[in-house]
Amino acid sequence: FQQIPGWHGKCTPGEAFNASMCNQKLIGAQWFNAGFGGNAGINKDYPWEFNSARDYGGHGSHTASTAGGNANVPVTGPASMFGRISGIAPHARIAAYKALWEVEPGVGSGTTPDLIAAIDQAVRDGVDVINYSISGSLTNFADPVEISFLFAARAGIFVAQSAGNSGPATST
Repeated sequence: FQQIPGWHGKCTPGEAFNASMCNQKLIGAQWFNAGFGGNAGINKDYPWEFNSARDYGGHGSHTASTAGGNANVPVTGPASMFGRISGIAPHARIAAYKALWEVEPGVGSGTTPDLIAAIDQAVRDGVDVINYSISGSLTNFADPVEISFLFAARAGIFVAQSAGNSGPATST
């Protein structure tokens, strides 16, 4: 692992996630769970979850590979008929900031303080882009997460946020 100029992030070890899992692609990994009572709260309420940056439900891995997955990777499993796939920015490096927790099968949830802490940490670490694939408020433009995005933009960071998290039905 070679230091990248301007990068201040770290790879934090935790449950089922070693710092050695970071490399020249995954250059940072941290988790935020204070809003759930820290590691003890996660262990008590969601014992299946990992107190680490490891992605239990697959949502973070999916969005990270969509944004920065390698180029021309063979597709496996039922979609193998599609041949090869590529992420949007194959040469991008990825820092994972886990602030969502699988609270029931297929349902991720996070607390506002944890989401803001993750965004603010990404800004401090020196990211160039925040890919935020989490639905948010449809009506509150003073939502604390949205305000954190304004501060990120002021710091010169491009923020890409999903317009929802529904589907796969028509018009979602």
